[in-house]
Amino acid sequence: MDLGLKNRRAFVAGSSSGIGAGMAIGLAREGCEVIVHGRKLERAAEVVDRIRKEGGKAISVIGELDTLPSVDDLAARALQTGPIDILINSAGACQDVRDWFDVPMENWFHQYQISVVYAVQLIRAMVPLMQERGWGRVLNVSSTAAYHGMTRHPEYSAAKIANLSVSASLAIRLGNSGVTVNTLVSGLVMTEHTERAAKISGESIGLDPDDPDFMPKVLRDAWGANIPLGRGATMEEMAAAACFLVSEPASFITGACLRVDGGGAGITF
Repeated sequence: MDLGLKNRRAFVAGSSSGIGAGMAIGLAREGCEVIVHGRKLERAAEVVDRIRKEGGKAISVIGELDTLPSVDDLAARALQTGPIDILINSAGACQDVRDWFDVPMENWFHQYQISVVYAVQLIRAMVPLMQERGWGRVLNVSSTAAYHGMTRHPEYSAAKIANLSVSASLAIRLGNSGVTVNTLVSGLVMTEHTERAAKISGESIGLDPDDPDFMPKVLRDAWGANIPLGRGATMEEMAAAACFLVSEPASFITGACLRVDGGGAGITF
């Protein structure tokens, strides 16, 4: 299927590592020119180099998502590189594992700011220009944590469910402008961070990392995950879902949530 993404330009917030990096690479493979965003130049440069070695087009824009002025500056510098057709908000991650009552209030503020407030700020900067051109895509990345309580990451769960509301209201507001807004709801994804955490968790309960069933056992016995497919998603699977939602063939899909979670709730601790 031709996704109609050739020569489109995409800004992927939080794409110097993890799911965001996978999406940036996937979009480049579909012909997009990708603006890779991260806090550290070295990490972003690694993603850009990989894209270019595969024959794709990519540049990087470095900046923090930590204050309103810093996000305004980041958006302005991204827009100075040329028109942006696709905005993917994938920044944000779980912070330290703590009991519900031990999560510092600063963590609640930080998680809501990076997952919701700064995502909205990027939308406000980039979407009006998409409207003027009559074509655009916004994809907010949420988590299955939005649908269930994570007692040791309550602030993350709360922020991620807010992503769904942002997408729903914005999709209605934009109507038939040619700009669609959707949410990709991610389950467990096998990023480098996840693989490291799995190794530590598995070994802590006596599992053998060389066991072919190591990961399913970690999911079941160490993490208590309920994933019928018995594994986490690959980066390529997440990228494929994202590429479709921002594609031309998906032009009649807006205000939707696509769950890529292996059929289950994922980790619930």
